[in-house]
Amino acid sequence: MTLFARRFVFFDLDGTLVDTRAAVLECYTRVYREHLNADFPPASIPAGEVFAMRPAELFARVAPDRVAELYEAYRVTYPSCIDKVSIFPLVAEMIGSLVESGRKPGLVTNKGLERTLIDLSVAGIPESAFCTIVTAEDTRERKPDPAPILLALERTGASPGEGVYVGDGPQDILAARAAGMPCVALTYGFYAREDLIPYAPDVLVDDARDLAAVLGADLPEAAR
Repeated sequence: MTLFARRFVFFDLDGTLVDTRAAVLECYTRVYREHLNADFPPASIPAGEVFAMRPAELFARVAPDRVAELYEAYRVTYPSCIDKVSIFPLVAEMIGSLVESGRKPGLVTNKGLERTLIDLSVAGIPESAFCTIVTAEDTRERKPDPAPILLALERTGASPGEGVYVGDGPQDILAARAAGMPCVALTYGFYAREDLIPYAPDVLVDDARDLAAVLGADLPEAAR
């Protein structure tokens, strides 16, 4: 198994550290029902794109004259959906191990800061565990553009050769590659193995235990 025991480990959030699919789906469903009198997801957007898009981008596709209104409705609604947010097994232990060993976990997500901090709080992962947090507000471009990852490198003073990116989607693989960084892709998130293989990630892993092994992170003995 390829080992990426690099000092900087940049993580995606949704589908990588936390399972937010049910919460996001519930939030969109409520907004669509209450403000658009429509079902979600919209037939005009391929299912594979829905969870990769920022909410404002999605709303711009379906109701371009109501983006601000719908985004605000989404922002206000999301906190009432957090009972559906959960953390993937062993993820918190892995992050803790990286920090304790002097490694530098970072977070690079297409999600907005407010909802990112809500998800981390629900998952019990302290914001302080990350050497940097890059969210939707920080760059105009979103993954698969490399801009968010490049900003994380700039903020931390790291070179691409000192880091590895971990994510669960094609956009993560493409963004990491464009930033000159290897990508560990996860099959336990929002995308299946067969969706990821065509993008040729450096490593594919099926659970957080295998991910920890690839990253060279020691899990507590009870979790092994």
